[in-house]
Amino acid sequence: MMNNGNIKLPQFNFKYNYVFFNYYDNPNKIMEDGYYNICLRDLKCLKNVQLVSFPLDKRNRFERFLYRINHSYKLNKVVNLPFKKAWYHLYFDEKYFKEKKPYCFVAIGPYITIDYIVYLKKKYPDAKFVKVHRDLVEVYQRGSPEWTDDKLRQYFDLWMSYDKNEALKKGMIHFNEFESKIDIKKTEWNQSDLFFAGVAKNRLDIIMSVYERFMSLGKKCDFYLVGVDESRRIDRPGLIYADKFLPYREVLLRSINSNCILEVNQQGAIGYTARFLEAVIYNKKLITNNFDVKKSKFYNPQYIKCFKNANEIDSNFILDNKSIDYRYNGEFSPINLLLQIEDELNKL
Repeated sequence: MMNNGNIKLPQFNFKYNYVFFNYYDNPNKIMEDGYYNICLRDLKCLKNVQLVSFPLDKRNRFERFLYRINHSYKLNKVVNLPFKKAWYHLYFDEKYFKEKKPYCFVAIGPYITIDYIVYLKKKYPDAKFVKVHRDLVEVYQRGSPEWTDDKLRQYFDLWMSYDKNEALKKGMIHFNEFESKIDIKKTEWNQSDLFFAGVAKNRLDIIMSVYERFMSLGKKCDFYLVGVDESRRIDRPGLIYADKFLPYREVLLRSINSNCILEVNQQGAIGYTARFLEAVIYNKKLITNNFDVKKSKFYNPQYIKCFKNANEIDSNFILDNKSIDYRYNGEFSPINLLLQIEDELNKL
């Protein structure tokens, strides 16, 4: 059996049927080339895993339209619309699974509410529940304040974080970030010297300092920045400002066809970002402010440059990109996350 990254997969004997409530790339339609869909793509080869992008994602347009109206945040601020729980049985397809096993519900997306978990626990008393955070918990809780730390511990059998520091601080289980490898075309010439894509968050100053450093050295930058306030946008070559992400396949195309990738972590975070995974999976050089990558089996100072100050970066580092080989063999596949979840559940 093969996955999209051409990595051989053994046959697994899982105890549970898994429903992954993924984060959505678009709340209205499934985006095959979206980031979250690509990240979990390896799981599609497993018969005991069902991927859900958003509630009712496999239902017809009219049903999805009615669901969105009923769950509209703006409308429900004016009047609390009834019958929201009537949709719960349509969130995923029970008939999808051919073999009868207990369920394990893995929540990544923000649309999973406490009420829905209560519904699932009542309907499937032998089910297990896992919460996976691919961003800091505090970021998740800003959009979902009902999910306090106590509530997360109460309703989930496993509470997991991509960030080692956060996992240690809150007593969570740490997991390595995941991404499925897909086929991306490499052009005969590199489109830029340094590529970055991401939400500015609290790291814009660091991102811009690296940009200024490379531009002063006569290099070509390709920075795609999301969520930058209008007052902080400057019109310079290689800076693209947007309110939403590119399709992830396009991000990968630009990433892979650059001499080097830039990774900038949020303040206080040490978990690997998508840029680190891209560098390893697709054999690209990486410049990062996350010194924790030195603990990774993939760390090689010839391929990865860690920096505290942008002025430390030598532009010659990005040259000679032909012999990069991290010897990647599927270590970031989401199948490894599934195996970790299965193992942790067996310990309970």
